[in-house]
Amino acid sequence: MKYFIYLITLISLSFIGVASAGEAHVCKSPSVSGESANPDLTDDTVFKCGSGISGTIPQLANEGWKIVQQTDQAVPSDPMKTYAQLIIQKE
Repeated sequence: MKYFIYLITLISLSFIGVASAGEAHVCKSPSVSGESANPDLTDDTVFKCGSGISGTIPQLANEGWKIVQQTDQAVPSDPMKTYAQLIIQKE
């Protein structure tokens, strides 16, 4: 009987990690030329993310996404252009 209780406990604990697994994606804004680099982000800036997710910061927040990080990045093929990058997460 003790063995059965331990087995059930172990099986139950293994599902906790699955139930609490989160989701995260990298999002990019449209790129801008170096002359207007690092423009202010606005509520109208549209980000395209992995898995077909896209939207403005308010739209992403309304869908339950949290912004974990924002950085400015150079476009690898044209370093004179930059874009804003977000990392979003949903638990």
